Formats: sequence, structure tokens, C-alpha cells
Amino acid sequence: MAYDRFVAICQPLHYSTKMTIRKAVLLWSAAVAYPIFTVTYALALTAQLPLCGNKLNRIFCANRAVVHHSCGDRTHSDIFGYFVFFTTIFIPLFFVLFSYIRILIVCKRGSAEVRRKAVQTCVPHLVTFVVYSCSVFVEMSMTQFSTGQVNPVVTAIISLEYLMVPSINNPLFTD
Repeated sequence: MAYDRFVAICQPLHYSTKMTIRKAVLLWSAAVAYPIFTVTYALALTAQLPLCGNKLNRIFCANRAVVHHSCGDRTHSDIFGYFVFFTTIFIPLFFVLFSYIRILIVCKRGSAEVRRKAVQTCVPHLVTFVVYSCSVFVEMSMTQFSTGQVNPVVTAIISLEYLMVPSINNPLFTD
């Protein structure tokens, strides 16, 4: 969506050549295939690990929390977890921030009406996406701590924030 808005606002005369059906399907396919791959691979890695305990101090079962209860060598799972952490949070966040900042810079040169429409359209999406990214960052960061280091009440509150705030935020700030 950020790429579509970027091309539509920053390069409107090139929109039909840059945002083709083929590119839209490619972007959609990547957005669907990446989570399927990462979840499947992470679960396959986790299924191979022997468990040393069965008590999770979480509101919901997270894959990384299960990996932390493993007695075996979890090096490969940890490396893949850091890869997923980076590619799930930072790459999309930087791409979206870059796209929307470029949109706002281009619209700054326009009339007051153009600036108002750009801010009215882009800022709610940007706020929603940044809040979502921060929530995922905090939730994924929490799974890196052992259960003895973090108060269970704090873990529960952060888990609720991860589940509730982006869900409530999305309808409030989007069209």
C-alpha cells in the first residue's frame, strides 16, 4: 500500500506503467508467501527441539517462548528468530517510513489543499503502521528474555498491548 500511494502521489504520470497488475500480484504474493514461509519454517525448527518444561508465563503461546523451554541446541532457531525479527519489523517499517516521508515532501510543494489531503490520508496510515511495528517489536523483544527476568504482570500487560492496541488503533485512524 505504501508503494502504491508513493507512485500515485510522487509519480502520477508513471502510475500505470509502474503499478501494473503483474507488480500488484507480485507484491501481494510476497506479502502472503513470506509469513507462510517464516511460520512454517519456525514451527518445523521448534518441533525438532526437545522440551524441558511446559509452563509458559504468557497469555498466549508464542513460538519463541517455546524455543526458550528447549533443552537441545537451539542455535539454528535463534539465528532464524533474529532473521525473522529483523525482516518482520525493520525492513517494512523503513520502507513505509521512506515512502510516506517522500510523499509528504512532494506534497509540501503543493497547495494547502494538497497538503491537507496528503496529511489526512497518509498520517493515519503511518501512525497505525508505526504503532503496529512498535507493538511487534516489544512483543518479539519480550520473548528474548527468560521468564525469571521479567515480572509476569509486565509480560501479561505487554502481551495484551500487542493484541489490543493495534486492533483498536486500526479502525480509529484509517479510512
